[in-house]
Amino acid sequence: MGRQYTKLAGALALSAASIFGQSVAQAESPVAFVTQQPANEWLARVLIGQLVQNTTGETIGNVNDLVLDHHGRISTVVIGVGGFLGMGEKNVGVSFDSLAFDVDSKGVRVITVAVSKEALMQAPAFEATEKTTFEKVKDKATDLGQRTVDEAVLLKDKAAQKIEDMRKDDTRKQ
Repeated sequence: MGRQYTKLAGALALSAASIFGQSVAQAESPVAFVTQQPANEWLARVLIGQLVQNTTGETIGNVNDLVLDHHGRISTVVIGVGGFLGMGEKNVGVSFDSLAFDVDSKGVRVITVAVSKEALMQAPAFEATEKTTFEKVKDKATDLGQRTVDEAVLLKDKAAQKIEDMRKDDTRKQ
């Protein structure tokens, strides 16, 4: 009986995918496998780094990160504003719903938000509460590096003390 439900779920997933125009591979699973990116959707890796414009066409920043809600939907887009080549840049979080996504006459993807660059610069900074794997590894490496430096300083001090003690002993023997 469970196998019948699995086949039914697979058939329903295929039907739903065809209704929404997605390509899926059929499998003995209740999961519908998507085999190709739909033409009207963007990959997150392409979205990150994308320039953001205001409604007057002025470039006001770029997408630095995406925040997903507990349903896996994008809730917030983190835009980097100000600075130069990432130096001195400030992250500002804006609601995903406040952005417009389009393609211009040349086929270039355009992200627009109805806010001035000045307003973004005055907005409160976005604070991430979790770290990426890279950031965790970097922090650990920094900690290990600092502990290594601290240990090297202790060893240097001990060696210097030992040399000083040996010189005192040589002076006493003479």
